[in-house]
Amino acid sequence: MNNPPLPLYRLIAILILMSGLNGYGQSPVAVSLANMPDTVIPGGHITLLFDVKSSSPLPDSLREEIQLPEKWRLLSQRRPARTADDRTVRYFYVIGTPATSASGEYQVKFSVNGVATNVPLTIGQIRNVELFVVSQPEFIREGDTLRLTYQLRNSGNNAEKILLKPERGKLDDIPDSLTLEPGAGTNVTVSQIIPVTDNNAWQASSSLSVVMTGGAEPVYSVTSIPVFSSKVRKIDRYFRFPVEVGGTYLSYRYGGRQVTAYQYQATGKGFIDQKERHYIDFTVRGPNQFVFPAVGTYDQYSLDYAWRKRLSVSVGDYVLQLNNLMEFGRFGRGLRVEQQFKKMAYTVFYQKARFFLNQKDSFGGKFLFKINEKADIGVQYASKNVFFHDRRFWSHMTGLAANVHTREFNLESELSAGQAIGKTDYGAFLRLQLSKKWISVTSNVIYAGKHFYGFYNNSRLFNNNIGFNITRKLTIGASNNFSDVNPSLDANLYSVSPKDRSYMGYISFQPDQRNRFFMFYSKAERKDRQQPASFHYSENFSNFSYNLTSKKFTLFYQGRYGYSKNHLAPDGDGRNESFSNQAQPAVRLFPWIWLGGYFEHQHTSKFSASGTIENLFFYGGNARVSIKRNLYASFLYRNNYAPDELYVRRSFVDASVMLDLKRHVFTFSGGRSYIPNLANTDQNTLFFNIRYALRLNVPLGRKKNIGTVKGQLTGFGYRKQGNLIQLGSHKFMTDSTGMFTFEGVAPDRYYLSITQNESGSEGVVPVVRMPMLVDVRADSLKMVEIPFTRTGSIAGRIEFLRAKQNGLSSVLNEKPSVLVKLNGENGNYLTELNDKGEFSFREIRPGNWEISVFIPGTQDRFVVEESSRQLTVETDKTLDLTFRIRPNEKRIHFSERNFEVSVKK
Repeated sequence: MNNPPLPLYRLIAILILMSGLNGYGQSPVAVSLANMPDTVIPGGHITLLFDVKSSSPLPDSLREEIQLPEKWRLLSQRRPARTADDRTVRYFYVIGTPATSASGEYQVKFSVNGVATNVPLTIGQIRNVELFVVSQPEFIREGDTLRLTYQLRNSGNNAEKILLKPERGKLDDIPDSLTLEPGAGTNVTVSQIIPVTDNNAWQASSSLSVVMTGGAEPVYSVTSIPVFSSKVRKIDRYFRFPVEVGGTYLSYRYGGRQVTAYQYQATGKGFIDQKERHYIDFTVRGPNQFVFPAVGTYDQYSLDYAWRKRLSVSVGDYVLQLNNLMEFGRFGRGLRVEQQFKKMAYTVFYQKARFFLNQKDSFGGKFLFKINEKADIGVQYASKNVFFHDRRFWSHMTGLAANVHTREFNLESELSAGQAIGKTDYGAFLRLQLSKKWISVTSNVIYAGKHFYGFYNNSRLFNNNIGFNITRKLTIGASNNFSDVNPSLDANLYSVSPKDRSYMGYISFQPDQRNRFFMFYSKAERKDRQQPASFHYSENFSNFSYNLTSKKFTLFYQGRYGYSKNHLAPDGDGRNESFSNQAQPAVRLFPWIWLGGYFEHQHTSKFSASGTIENLFFYGGNARVSIKRNLYASFLYRNNYAPDELYVRRSFVDASVMLDLKRHVFTFSGGRSYIPNLANTDQNTLFFNIRYALRLNVPLGRKKNIGTVKGQLTGFGYRKQGNLIQLGSHKFMTDSTGMFTFEGVAPDRYYLSITQNESGSEGVVPVVRMPMLVDVRADSLKMVEIPFTRTGSIAGRIEFLRAKQNGLSSVLNEKPSVLVKLNGENGNYLTELNDKGEFSFREIRPGNWEISVFIPGTQDRFVVEESSRQLTVETDKTLDLTFRIRPNEKRIHFSERNFEVSVKK
């Protein structure tokens, strides 16, 4: 008898009851991570252990699931292990991370029967920018453009923003800042023009710095390339002395007079013997046709002679600098003798001043004892025939001096006593400089009494500065200046020192080489020494200045704000607001021209005769031109100067042009200047002059102690005639036997290079590395043999092997970047693979070489089998090579069983 079916509502009720009983009988499940890995390395693997716990026995079948971030892979897992009471189950997983994983936090989710836990894992940051030289020339000639190609690779796991800084030259067709993604690379070419020098052989360096953001250490590469002269010069058998002869036409207006004059001129300096023991420097310029020496060119007849840098003699017109107190700089006519010994030195002189009316004859000298290379002491004496306050008398001075010079500390000190017209007075001088890593101190002191008639008379100077280097970029400090000096300057200098009192505290900040900020607060007083005075004021103000220096633009800005008091004004008891702004921009329009401007506005009362506030505007411009080392020109214009700037001669218009044609030199200069001189009411000068000079190399005799270089190209299979041989700046074409000769070569070190005849030279190279360094000695014959040989080649390929375990089957889906390097005595070469995984080196000199294959950056992820090999390249043969790259296989151990992450080594 069949039972009737249950009603639907009863069936639903039974299912609900059974579900409730089942839920009530099973304890809650807890999922947790048993181990917390450290920071993960990109391309590495992680072992995760998950524990599933319950207060009651767990069923035999559990539904587990693990979710990984994109491109992460499960390399291996172990069968869950249970405890004896079946209340805990442990799951084992080995997870692989992609080599290109960026740094940051990633989530791994593991769940069992719907109960999940999230595990945060951190990929560490790897910053690794690598720089390789891809191509470089074996040598370069002067005047040519040197180009080196570098390969820049980001072997880290984050995008890198980098700044490229070539020390010399410029980057070709690439910005100086760029961003490289992980694993990306780019080629960078640095080009620079090699200057023309007088050297026969030297080394030029090409360098590139890669600066990364975030304070990472920069990457730097420098390469030296041999350089030799490209000039075609005949071998000169004569020893010559360089001389310039010429003439000058001058026209100027001064003091209401128009003056024109002509002068001849001859100059020369150099050694007059081939052993370079006797050196002469002479100037002959005349006749003297000028009333005012600073405006034009005064006559000069001078001869300086030096013997082995030990003895020097000056005859005729010379500048005397005995010491700081007695005679710091005086142009006159006479005789000076100086001689150096190992432990001592002396100077004696006689001179008659030419451009200082208050002094006639003078004589004296000094004796110096050298304690060591860093310290010395001396005794000094000078006598002058002085004309002072309508009296003529002799001033006799004696002094002591001590000097110490080290890398961090410099001290110059003098103490002098002077006797004149029955009175004795004293002078003192001190200059101290201390420079350490965190502090710098500078101090200058000058004292001269009223009856001390040396270079200074009745003078006081106290100048001190102290700076503290808080960091490499930030400096704070303070300084003071008390200046009341009366220097005895020659008439051609036109400088009057105003009285100056100032105190200043400052802050200097230089974040980089292009930018500098300077701020200070100052209290100062300045007074014109001339009568009647054109300025006398005191002020306190704050100052801000900024300097920008770049390759194509420079800018100086200065802003001041404070209060000033005009002491020359009739009612100058009060202080008035004072501020100013100044800007000096300059721009490089082309590589050969700079244009600049000057703009200043002053809002002040310190120059007003009535003490009222004025708005003063100053402006100007300048230009500098330099074209191919042949044409130089400069131009300056200023509309005016503030009175406290006009205590020295100032130029309102100044222009000069020089055309240098090597043997012929043409120079033009002219302008308008202001010269403070009470004797003339018209103190503006207009002048211009034209000068021509002819450069001569006067022969003094045939060269002695010269050498000869002879050589021959040897070998077979190429054309020996018509190969260009260059030795320094000398060139020779080989004959049919491959012979070449250089006769009359000055002793020196030279580079010898070969430019092969294009006909029949394919696949033929010198056996020795070129250019060859050759030492030429006096009275000797240097024989050079340069064997030639046919070249060989190297060709190869890379095979990328897959892992044997399924877990790593996709490791080599993205092949790594591979570089191949060839090293040998005759050069170094670097190349990349083509799209087919092949590489080659063509026209390689026969001999022993070493070839190596490497993967930049993440080398530990892969193994190159026999990565370095020794080779012998043979003539007209091609070596065929194969390198194999496979994953760097590792093994991880779980208890008594092995779970392979990849195939074992």
